[in-house]
Amino acid sequence: MFRIFTGKAFWLYLVLIMLVLSLFSFAQFGPSSTAKVKGLKVALVNEDQGPQGKTIQSKLQDSFSKKDSPIKLVKVSSSHAAKKALDNKEYYGAVIIPEHFTNQLASLQTPKPQPAQIEFWINQGMNAQAANIVQTILNKVSLKLNTNISNTLFQALDMKKMTLTSAQAKVINHPIVAETHLMNKVGSHSAGGNAPVLLTMLVWLGGLISSLLMWRTSRKIGGGTLSLRLIIGQVLAGFVLSIAQAMILYAVVSGLMDLHVPNSWNLIVTLTFSAFVYYLLQTMILNWLGLAGWPIIIFVWFYGSPLLPYPPEMLNSFFHYWVYSWVPVRFGMEMIKDVLYFGGKADLWTMVSILGYTGLGALAAVLACGWWKRKRKTA
Repeated sequence: MFRIFTGKAFWLYLVLIMLVLSLFSFAQFGPSSTAKVKGLKVALVNEDQGPQGKTIQSKLQDSFSKKDSPIKLVKVSSSHAAKKALDNKEYYGAVIIPEHFTNQLASLQTPKPQPAQIEFWINQGMNAQAANIVQTILNKVSLKLNTNISNTLFQALDMKKMTLTSAQAKVINHPIVAETHLMNKVGSHSAGGNAPVLLTMLVWLGGLISSLLMWRTSRKIGGGTLSLRLIIGQVLAGFVLSIAQAMILYAVVSGLMDLHVPNSWNLIVTLTFSAFVYYLLQTMILNWLGLAGWPIIIFVWFYGSPLLPYPPEMLNSFFHYWVYSWVPVRFGMEMIKDVLYFGGKADLWTMVSILGYTGLGALAAVLACGWWKRKRKTA
């Protein structure tokens, strides 16, 4: 009964299980356990030429001046430039100090006080998690500014022995009104803005299943080997399956789940393109390495998919630079996000180019496999 423990195989399996579990546990729990809210870029626009505008700008910059601050304020010349930058997925939000801010604050000591307005733009479509974080932080900053300015005003009015009306007291208690505007909205039934993440994971999963089935089918037809003709058929079958997969996903999310899709055709093409590239990548590994390459596919999947919901600024250096920067699913997600929330006008073509060249490389490797095996067979 105990002979199994004396064999080398048992201990080898034990080490292998420990290694696999350690690697995949780190992949699944690493991003969430090491993620830190740090350096989320937010544009700062000051259109007020008066002293109070400059004061508020300085206070805002001081609030986030530390190296590990959750928000990194970047001075932008105008609200128009900030809007364009948000549409290009450069910032997670923007703080706008309007041009009449100083005059509005000055009116607080007059018989007809007018609260000063400040605007918060939240780039909701860029990343759902980051959008919620930025909005929460800016609201807290607004509350702090209100308290400081209110106390300063009450002290100044007390020194002047001024009697306030109820209307004046109400406005001075809350001297700054922050208007929050959601930019590039995610819309309803969008899984809290995570629809691009979920669609990307489903597309990758579909490519994984399709590539495995077509690889097995092609080998069966070829009697255990893959000729160039079979590989060409394998590629064409993958393209057809990618189209079918995209159509099914679109029908489910737009029909049954009622996801708001601005342009149906763009989404279907994007899903097809992503699915086909993932299919080629996984087919390349299977054709060259067989089932021995399956762990590579699973490894990329397990290390790539948990990172998708996070803004890259929140990831530690290992996940940010060694995984997130190259993993294929990230580029597919950005494409889907651009189509759903940015009208295909942000970085869609950049992501298409990156994923497209990746797909061409995988296609060349897939075809080369057929040529190589045919050459070996004839030799």
